[in-house]
Formats: sequence, structure tokens, C-alpha cells
Amino acid sequence: MHLNSSIDKKMTTLNILFKTTSLCLAMALLVGCNDNDDNDSSTPAPRSNQTVNILAFNDFHGNLEPPKRYVEAANPNDASQTVRIPVGGVSYFADAIKKLKAQNPNNAVVSAGDLINASPITSSLFLDEPTIEVMNDIQIDFNAVGNHEFDRGTDELRRYKWRLSTIYQHCPMPN
Repeated sequence: MHLNSSIDKKMTTLNILFKTTSLCLAMALLVGCNDNDDNDSSTPAPRSNQTVNILAFNDFHGNLEPPKRYVEAANPNDASQTVRIPVGGVSYFADAIKKLKAQNPNNAVVSAGDLINASPITSSLFLDEPTIEVMNDIQIDFNAVGNHEFDRGTDELRRYKWRLSTIYQHCPMPN
């Protein structure tokens, strides 16, 4: 009976967190909506269209080291040949984000959660501090809290929130 009550409490907490996060996201999306065409003269003239790149990823799980994997891609110097490009790991990931940011100044780097926990030993042995440092360097703009952020409990999640520069700053925390 005690176990079910504990599970129910956790599910209720997660349900409240999900609904609160969903509501905040919906409100943020609707802020710019206006069906009133009678704008007064104090409304600034519309600006030119801007391109915004959304650089999104999920389930990083503290994977700092590159796996020994490659993808085959066309050789940019000779289309009849392929080259092996290493994939995975934080150095390749951070470099890719940096290159994409350089292509357009209007970027939003977004994580869909599970940055930390369920991590390899290189991150988990140090309570995911190496991953937190790297994500601060990458400068993620928005992050959803995934299920693994709760692996060590809400007190530890609050510590992560304090350590991460902007990632979790507007994340509602359950009691």
C-alpha cells in the first residue's frame, strides 16, 4: 500500500509538472497572436522576415566520449568517393553546434530533456558535473526536463538548476 501511494504521488507530481510546462509553452506561443487589424499608430511597423534556426537535440545522457562510429558521406572534393565522418561525443557535438550558429546569428539551441543521468561513468562518477559544464559552454537556450533528470530526486534536480546557467532557470520545480 505504501509503494502504490509513493508511485501515485510521483505520478501526480510529474502530471502537474507536465501540465504546468505545457501551459507555459502554450502561453509563450500565443503571446504573439493578435487577430486585431486595427493597430494604433503607436504600434511599430512590421520588421522584415527573419530566419531563426532551431538547433534541437535530446537524450544526451552525459555521453561525453565519442563512440567508435562513423557515417559515410560524399567527399566534398570528389563526389565519386565517400569519407568517414566520426559521430557522437561532446567534442563533435559542440563543434557542430558552433558551426551551425556561425551560419546564422538567429539561433535557439533546444534540448528535449535527458541531458544528465543514465550517463556513462565519465559523467555519472562526478554527478554529471562534466556534462553540466559542457552544456553551459554550448549555451543551450531552452531545455525540457526529461524523466532521467529526476533519477536522483528533486533535490538533485534543484542543484542542477542552480549549476546550469540558463537551462533550467524557468523550469517549474515540484515540491
